[in-house]
Amino acid sequence: MLTRFDRILERATLDAMHQAALDMLAGTGLRVDHPDILAELERHAGFNLDASPRVKVSAERVEAWVSEHRTRHKSGPRAPHTAAEPARPCFSVSDRPMWMVERDGKTLRQTTREDVIAGVKLTEALRDKGVRPGATAVPTDVPLRIQPLEQFLITAEYCRDGGRTSQVTDLAAAEIIREMDRVYGRPPRFSIWCPSPLIFGGPELDIFWHFRDEAASVSVGSMPMMGMTAPCDPVGVATLAMAETIGGAAIVHALFPDLPVTIHPHPEPVDMRTGTIVFGTPEWDLLDLMHRDIFRYYGRERGGKLLHTTASVPGAQAQIERTTSATLGVLGGYTAFGPAGQLGLDDVWSPAQLILDLDIVAHAARIARGPEHAPGLETGALAGVVHDVVQSGFLFAEHETTLANMRSQYHQPVVLQRLGRPQWMGAGCPELVADANRYAEERIETYEYEPPRDTLRELRAIYERGRERLGTL
Repeated sequence: MLTRFDRILERATLDAMHQAALDMLAGTGLRVDHPDILAELERHAGFNLDASPRVKVSAERVEAWVSEHRTRHKSGPRAPHTAAEPARPCFSVSDRPMWMVERDGKTLRQTTREDVIAGVKLTEALRDKGVRPGATAVPTDVPLRIQPLEQFLITAEYCRDGGRTSQVTDLAAAEIIREMDRVYGRPPRFSIWCPSPLIFGGPELDIFWHFRDEAASVSVGSMPMMGMTAPCDPVGVATLAMAETIGGAAIVHALFPDLPVTIHPHPEPVDMRTGTIVFGTPEWDLLDLMHRDIFRYYGRERGGKLLHTTASVPGAQAQIERTTSATLGVLGGYTAFGPAGQLGLDDVWSPAQLILDLDIVAHAARIARGPEHAPGLETGALAGVVHDVVQSGFLFAEHETTLANMRSQYHQPVVLQRLGRPQWMGAGCPELVADANRYAEERIETYEYEPPRDTLRELRAIYERGRERLGTL
C-alpha cells in the first residue's frame, strides 16, 4: 500500500528493475539505424552488432556510464525545507501547445503569433509569483518550418531570459537556431527522445550527431506507453524506459566520455479503450511519482512534479486531476511544478488554467506546511489571551492578535473564492475561469520590458536569413 509520497519504489525493487534492464540490453539490444554511430561502435568493446541492425550493450558499458553519472552528481539532494523556512513553489511553462482556450472556458482555436506574445508577457508579469517566463504556445499562423524561429524571436523580444524554443525537429532549422543561440554565447544542450521499444534513433539523434563537437550536454529520454509500446504493468513499463535510456546513455558515453549524459525515462499510461495517452489518471500519477526514485537510483535529483491533465478545457476534470497531482507533489516535498496552464495532453494553452494552477499548488503547499503558531498566541501565552478576551466581553475578532495574524494564518488565494452563498449571489455569481482570465489580462497590462536592441537586431537578421533558407528547402 502507498503510504508515503517521497519514495514509491524500494531499493530492492530498483535493483531488480536495473538488472532486468541490463538483461534487455544484453539479450535484445537497441536498434540503431545511424550508420556513423554503428561504424563508431564497431571500434568499441562492449557493443555487439548484428545485421538487424541491433546493438547489444554489455553490462560493463552501462555500469561505466552509471558510475560516471553518479560521480558527476555526487553532491546529492538538497536539504529539505523546514516549516520555519518553507520553499516557495515555482512554476515552469511549455512551448508545445497548438490550441488555445477562449475566454468562455469551453471553445478551442489554434494558437497564433499574438497568443504567443501574450503568453510570454503573462509569464514575465507573473515572475513575482514564481513563474519562469517563456513561450506558452506555438504560432500556428506562420509556416510550419518557421515556427521554432518565431518562438525564439518572440521570447528574445518579450522575455528577460532571452530567446528559446524546444520545437526543433529537423537539421535545417536546428542550424539556424544554433546560430541564434550563439548570439547569447550559449553552448548547445541536446535531448534525444528514443522510440519504443528499444530503439536508439530519431531526428534528435541526427541533430545531436551534427553538432556533437559543440555539445555541452545531452539527455537521453524515452516515452514507452504502457500496454501499447511497453508491457501493461507500471514497473514493467518503467523498466523498459530505464533500459532504453541507460542503453542510449552508455552508447553516447562510450563515444564521448567527457560529455555529461543524463537520462529521462518517461513512461506513460494509455487508455486501452481509446488508445490515447491519459494524463492525470491514478496510473499516470503513480508513474510520475516513480520518476524521482529512478532518477535518484542513478544519482540525480528530479527537478519537479508534473501537473498534466487529459482534459482539454479548465473544467472540473482538469482541476480534479491537477489538484491531485499538486497535493501528491507537495506531500512528497516537491517545490517545482509544471507545465502551468497546459491542458489536453500538452496540446492546449489556457491563461486561466495558469492562474488556477498558482492557487492549486499554493493551496496544497499551505496544507503541507502544517499548523504554524502565530506570534503572541503560543501555547504559553494562550491562557492569558483567552482570559483577557473573556473578561473584556468582546470577540477574538477585536483582539490585537487577530488583527496582527489573520493575513498570515489565512491563506490568500489569487482567484479561488471565499464567498458564502448569499455573498456569491450578491456578487453576481462570479465564475472562476472568468475571474482567472480577467486576472491574467490585468497582469499582462502590467508587463514592462525592453530587450537589448543590438541583440534583437542581430537575431532578426539571422531570422530573416533562416526564413529565406527554410522557404527554399
